[in-house]
Amino acid sequence: MDEKVTHLKLKSPAKINLGLKVLRKREDGFHELETLFQMVALYDDIELELRPSGIELAGHAPGIPLDASNLAWRAANLLLQQVPAGSRQGVRIRLTKRIPAGAGLGGGSGNAAMVLLGLNVLWDLKMPREILLSLAAELGSDVPFFLTSPAAIGRGRGEILESVQPSEKFYVLLVFPGFSIATAWVYQNLNLKLTKGENNISILHKFLSESRIADLGTSLFNDLEPIVIERYSVIQVIKQALLALGAKGVLLSGSGSTVFGLFDNPEQAKIAYAKYESGDGGLFLAETVTRFSEFLPREMLSYP
Repeated sequence: MDEKVTHLKLKSPAKINLGLKVLRKREDGFHELETLFQMVALYDDIELELRPSGIELAGHAPGIPLDASNLAWRAANLLLQQVPAGSRQGVRIRLTKRIPAGAGLGGGSGNAAMVLLGLNVLWDLKMPREILLSLAAELGSDVPFFLTSPAAIGRGRGEILESVQPSEKFYVLLVFPGFSIATAWVYQNLNLKLTKGENNISILHKFLSESRIADLGTSLFNDLEPIVIERYSVIQVIKQALLALGAKGVLLSGSGSTVFGLFDNPEQAKIAYAKYESGDGGLFLAETVTRFSEFLPREMLSYP
């Protein structure tokens, strides 16, 4: 008989959007998107400890609420509601945050996904993939991605996913300018008439799957970027600085505020990291994630 798992240590990765196309506004108020997600090895740490009952959230998470408004807590509570009352257990969740909040890197979404995955093991629920993905979509548009594949095309609100064969590893220099941007503000100010360019997710997909990083870099696009740069001119300054340091391509990730630069040469990426003056923000050098086994513990590898 397998020994019961009572404690799990998880890594929760960040994501970048290599392309983001806004197609139209939907009747439900959301926007129809097409995007190319890629996980990167910048991690929050999550510890799950089995408790008899209740959900407790603690940890080191500057500027992030450790209460029922936190996506990790909401994920645990949503999963708990799927369990018959007489069979429910509890959990203590400890978060150590490294991924900045409101940065376009999916930190909170990844946390929620890892809590769903981890509690499926800790509570011995054996819930199938389809149910966890459905719960993830209730929590947020980006959450299902972190349960799907290290790289994926997202459609709909981003929750309709097509796994993508990852490229060979490349390197990403992430610059967080020290302030967050509300996703809702970006979409409210988006002018859809200005997003009808020829940018194509399938081209990015081709370059990514063929590990053509230089071509990928020159093809990056984000329909949300112009409205963000219009208000926050420092985003353009960061992009120019990364290009000057040899990045093969630069882009705002998601709705921002993080800007990333792609590098296909690790030494050049390290030199750029050493030379970049990050000011009041944060600077992170990460490689891309190509397999779940890079961050998931052995007990959870059977899921993806």
